[in-house]
Amino acid sequence: MQGFLVEGKEISKDYSYDWVQGKAELVTIEKGISVLHFSQELLKRDLEMEFRLLRRLTETQYHNDNLFDFHPDVQRLNRYNNIIPFKHSIVKLKSEGDEEENLKESYINANFINLINGKERMIVATQGPLLSTFGHFWKMIVQENMSMIVMLCNLKENQRAQCEQYWPKSVGETMICGNVQVNLQSQDDLGNNITKRILKLNQEGEERNVIQIQWCGWPDQGVPSPSDFDVIKELLNIINEKLLADQKVVFHCSAGVGRTGTLIALSNLMILLRAYKQHIGDDHSKLEENPELYRISIFGMVRRLREQRWGMVHTSEQYSYIYKFIDEAIRYLFNN
Repeated sequence: MQGFLVEGKEISKDYSYDWVQGKAELVTIEKGISVLHFSQELLKRDLEMEFRLLRRLTETQYHNDNLFDFHPDVQRLNRYNNIIPFKHSIVKLKSEGDEEENLKESYINANFINLINGKERMIVATQGPLLSTFGHFWKMIVQENMSMIVMLCNLKENQRAQCEQYWPKSVGETMICGNVQVNLQSQDDLGNNITKRILKLNQEGEERNVIQIQWCGWPDQGVPSPSDFDVIKELLNIINEKLLADQKVVFHCSAGVGRTGTLIALSNLMILLRAYKQHIGDDHSKLEENPELYRISIFGMVRRLREQRWGMVHTSEQYSYIYKFIDEAIRYLFNN
């Protein structure tokens, strides 16, 4: 099971890892839990306390100093003033001439995210596009060769705008965003509030298709209902099929940290669990023979995500949900 980062230092930049290493109790919390004993260990965990620790470790002055520098031209391109990308993992859009002079063209509120299997920059986490950032969004999709967009919000929720409609309203229609033409090829209802769209992009004569998957069943600041386990499982299967085929995926909700961070955490953790399942097959006695080999660290996963984009997994409820989902997934995969 080489190449998977269960616990430990994030590849690109990791301020909080040194503090974890410096305290025995933090090392214990970050240490992966054996899949075999996950349900029992979950009962002993104080998840509220863990989430408070995560915030203290990842919302420091070091992290604040690493946020993208304030600039009035750029600030208008952020949906929320308090959700700013880190400098070290920000997606930079190519622009003509000097980057400093073309901040408005080169900036997007988006960060690269690494996969748990060691593959870097396979995911982008971003905010829901504004009318003023449609061009930036589609430019990023083309530039970074993204194959799928995962949208985890409605356009409006509770009378508040969550995201602007950055794709054409009807099948067959084309909209122009900067120098990218976006044509809606098809739109299918997959059931369970999941919509699949295929969009054809044309930039200066070069054409390619991108899939968009939108799920509208996840409330802002909240978590999916327990009855949605199979829906999330289906979503993760669609997403991870792309990621494991080395095709890049962009995730967004409204701010690009809460629902987005939670699903990215689950995507990574399910890649790990599926690798364990593939390794042992139906011989579940292997879990008992070497329980330390098959471990999972939700604390470590979320801590590393928060080192790549500020505030990922935004509430303690979302953090607890990851534990509950993974507990259910372990039962499902290993018949515990």
